[in-house]
Amino acid sequence: FNLDAIEAVSERLPDVPQVACFDTSFHRGQPAVAEIVPLPRELCRGGVQRYGFHGLSYEYIASVLPAVAPELARGRVIVAHLGSGASVTAVHQGRSVDTTMGLTPAGGILMGTRTGDLDPGVLLFELRRGLSVEELERAVFHASGLEGLSGGTHDMRALLSRRATDP
Repeated sequence: FNLDAIEAVSERLPDVPQVACFDTSFHRGQPAVAEIVPLPRELCRGGVQRYGFHGLSYEYIASVLPAVAPELARGRVIVAHLGSGASVTAVHQGRSVDTTMGLTPAGGILMGTRTGDLDPGVLLFELRRGLSVEELERAVFHASGLEGLSGGTHDMRALLSRRATDP
């Protein structure tokens, strides 16, 4: 579905140049062990793998690190992209070698509205209880993380102001 917008613009405005910046491209070239998903190989053959996200942010950091901290840029660095969406990436000599996000931007560490890594049994349990795929998708991508844990907000200012009365 990510290509739909590009195709729509091409149809309506065929002479307008388009530039695509893929948020996963910084993570291409990782060791195979960093991309593999622990599922049967026949499922993985359909494109199921760990892609990683926030690559534009990480690529920028890797590009300026040599000027800011040259000794770190030549070695191993752990970089965190923290915001409503969050992830952590291991970088070695300016290249991504592992990252917390997987097939989708819902995987990895807890985020503002996304679950981060979650026991897959929870998803199966909710499907068996009657939650539709659409309801489950909305919960995982838009109503979980800090927002789900807090009961309604992922704004850190609001959460920190409540911490004395609402653990």
